[in-house]
Amino acid sequence: MEQRILVGTVGYPIAPGLFADDVDCIEMTGAKYIPPGRKTAVHERSGLPSPVECTVQVSRYFASPPPSEASLRGDIRAYGDFQVNDETRDLWKRQREYALALSARMLVLLTPPEITPSASRLAAMSSFLKEMDRDGIAIVWEPRGPWSAGQIRQFAQAHDLVVAVDPLRDAVPQGDVAYLRFGPFSSSGSRMGTYELEQIADAARSCDAATVYCVFDTHRAVDDARNLRRVLQEEPADDDFGY
Repeated sequence: MEQRILVGTVGYPIAPGLFADDVDCIEMTGAKYIPPGRKTAVHERSGLPSPVECTVQVSRYFASPPPSEASLRGDIRAYGDFQVNDETRDLWKRQREYALALSARMLVLLTPPEITPSASRLAAMSSFLKEMDRDGIAIVWEPRGPWSAGQIRQFAQAHDLVVAVDPLRDAVPQGDVAYLRFGPFSSSGSRMGTYELEQIADAARSCDAATVYCVFDTHRAVDDARNLRRVLQEEPADDDFGY
């Protein structure tokens, strides 16, 4: 089976019409606090070329307590710390409906540094992930905090999660899907150089995943995405390319 490598950005670094034809996927950030309604998702999807795939960030209010002024249903204290209750079930339902309306195949869960692998945190996350209906959508997980590689691997395997990694730093986990995610500290300069992009391309090609997402949240994400596509097509990256 032929491998698919999809290259894109986190959110819209520039106006969608200026780069949507140059990316294969977009990690949508509109739901990272309170997911919009279905109509908004349908409108967003209609503004993208049909080949562009969407992944969707998960609301931060499942992991972190929201501010008191957040426009959330029910008791504001019901959110954060991966609690399972009527409020978080309702928010997850809205999250899932938004993703489905975008035809998204992946939800991207970013856990902040305060979500540590303590026994109580592991139990809360485990209960949450088992309770919330995925409706066929895979979950990508990027832990930020004092997790060891073994702890990440064990938890991900137990809960059927795709671990997001930066292959410039970590090995790509085995699985049918790989999610390579590059934050602002992935590059020492404003843009990634050809050597870094070649390393990423080699990591994507050599992993056993049938589908590989390469998503940039870097300082010049559009340039990095465009140049990686050129490297994957065995064309020279344009170090002078700008937007």
